[in-house]
Amino acid sequence: MAEETFEPFGPLQGVKVLNLSQAIAGPFACAMLGDLGADVIGIENPKGRDTSRPNPALPGWGTRMDRRNSRSLCMDVRHGRGRELFYKLLENADILVDGFRGGQMDKWGMSDEALWEVNPALVIVHISGFGQTGDPGYVSRASFDAIGQAFSGYMEMNGFPDRAPVPAFPQPSDYFVGLFAIVGALAALNRAKETGQGDSIDAAQYEAMVRCSGFYVVNYLNAGVLPKREGSHSTSSAGYGTYTCKDGVNLYILILGAGVVRNACKVLGIDIAEDPFYDGMGLCGMGTPAGDILEGKLAEFFGTHTGAEAEEILLEAGVPCSRIYTFADCDADPHYKARETFTTWKNAHDDETMRGVNVVPKLKKNPGKIQRGMPLVGQHNEEILHGLGVSDEEIAQLYDEGLIRQETTLTGK
Repeated sequence: MAEETFEPFGPLQGVKVLNLSQAIAGPFACAMLGDLGADVIGIENPKGRDTSRPNPALPGWGTRMDRRNSRSLCMDVRHGRGRELFYKLLENADILVDGFRGGQMDKWGMSDEALWEVNPALVIVHISGFGQTGDPGYVSRASFDAIGQAFSGYMEMNGFPDRAPVPAFPQPSDYFVGLFAIVGALAALNRAKETGQGDSIDAAQYEAMVRCSGFYVVNYLNAGVLPKREGSHSTSSAGYGTYTCKDGVNLYILILGAGVVRNACKVLGIDIAEDPFYDGMGLCGMGTPAGDILEGKLAEFFGTHTGAEAEEILLEAGVPCSRIYTFADCDADPHYKARETFTTWKNAHDDETMRGVNVVPKLKKNPGKIQRGMPLVGQHNEEILHGLGVSDEEIAQLYDEGLIRQETTLTGK
């Protein structure tokens, strides 16, 4: 395949990233880096295809977005010539990301210390379910998104109080741990640029979820109070949850804070100065006299207005709310269009295009961009290996030995 050239862009131009991970967390983290200008090489296993890639059963749309702005080298890096070439890539790399179970790189003889012998400034990012250290029985466990949610206590908080817990969707522990991995990687990279010494980031899926549990986990640790599943409505505050309007449209509202309570009372015809209300009231507790009145008035209000009407009235009055959008609603919304939240980019495997989410976050002076779509498996084998000085004859031999592989179709078939 013809070698491609692109103009450098973004605040991470010049940063070289090697990605050994599959599925969601690692590729998502690397896509974020690639969107901001890093040169990302996804190194894929010729003997174990990423199941999240497009295949005959699934279109793999998420992977098409999370492997954009990257190149693909399909090479067995665990031993022999594959390891030698991997180490050559490491010599000039800034960040290495893996997504294996804890300790897997050590088992292959690729401990942090071994990799730093190749490149002392390398930032090594380990993304796993349970971390690289701790109880050995946990470190070696496999994990997926819902496992991270279950083990962290996050899943226990989701769902309705009269039913079994449900996982939050879609895949928050994969995305959360990916974001934490990026924070650690960029912090370590900043230090490595100053000192020439790399670092190792241990990003555990379950710990990312615990960290994002905020008030709820700290409330238990300090007050011994376990959270209750709230379903679609707060169990503590009236006017805080999902309401259905007369046209069946669902709207989420949050009446919290003295100003918001005051504004909501005005819309609903409640005298803020009349007991049990008072000016300066920060919230109305569920089950209290004020909460019961507020809930009754809200039922009347939503029962006589469409979703669009209710949203317009409440927003005009300064009450935070939003209709609960489908992606079709998102796609049609003028704010999404004005900010170009959705965009289109060219496929790397054909002349067609696909739509997806634009670069997030937006940078004013050095914006990110999408220069290439998800590559086919091994699409850039020759390009990358030529850059290491490997001849066409040796590349052919590597194919014959099964150390590298290349697919010519989207599904690998």
